[in-house]
Amino acid sequence: MVERLGGVDPTSGVNLSASEQAKTGIRHNAEQDVTWKHHELAKKLYGWTDIFRDRFLDPVAIPGREGKLPGPVLGFGSFDYRILAYYHLGKNAFGLDDEIILNEVHLERPFLWSVLETVLHEQVHLWQQRQGKNPVGRNYHNKEFVAKCEQLGLHPRSGDGAHWKPADGAFAQLMKESGIARPDLEFSLIVPKHEKRDWWVSPGKEREGRSTLCKWSCGCQNVRVGAKEFHACCLKCGNIFAKVDGSAERPNASGAKAALHQPEPKSRIIHDFREMPDSVDQDQNGYDLPL
Repeated sequence: MVERLGGVDPTSGVNLSASEQAKTGIRHNAEQDVTWKHHELAKKLYGWTDIFRDRFLDPVAIPGREGKLPGPVLGFGSFDYRILAYYHLGKNAFGLDDEIILNEVHLERPFLWSVLETVLHEQVHLWQQRQGKNPVGRNYHNKEFVAKCEQLGLHPRSGDGAHWKPADGAFAQLMKESGIARPDLEFSLIVPKHEKRDWWVSPGKEREGRSTLCKWSCGCQNVRVGAKEFHACCLKCGNIFAKVDGSAERPNASGAKAALHQPEPKSRIIHDFREMPDSVDQDQNGYDLPL
């Protein structure tokens, strides 16, 4: 059976009304709580998710399917600067589906256009997991996702999902109708294939702020720490953490060697990068942020 919504197929007749009511309550609180620093932005972006749903993702009723495409739960967090946002596959920590978290680091961009590109990108993930024919079970942008985005005027690459050129088509038309101008940038808006960045990130700027923390591995997971010395033993595999200096193997506590890149559980989050990390830094833990 196709895995959707943390193991629940929305066509199976399971009553999800309680979950949707909870999501509605969260949205109402976000839009009404003026003491929250993201109140105004959340209110604006929730409104845009309605517009994107009604105009692009679920514009007409489909025979045999009850209701419209559910809305997301929007949140904001501060995490790896290379990640614009993420869509949580399945249920979040509160048992709710369709969570989209935007990185606070990128909310101060002077142009709304790219923020809305990101929001629609994440909402396409929601559409694919709810109604697509080929929903994903890991952190990946497959052919169906790319095709749907292209239909709407977005241009993500398969795999990492980076937008290699500005949106056009239906998205650009909606922005024009709404009086939102595309950023007038001084550099080329077309990103060469060898550059792993979104079109609105200036060339040569994408590595600014990169972590200077040292990477240590036990063989089954990685950590980054600021201290020059790090003495720790992994409670999961029993190996001692060793600094990663490019060698492929590290000795464990018993003197045997453990492979540095062992298979891990699949990620439950789809990250969307402003730039991709180097291969050695890609997610080894099957969860959260690239190290």
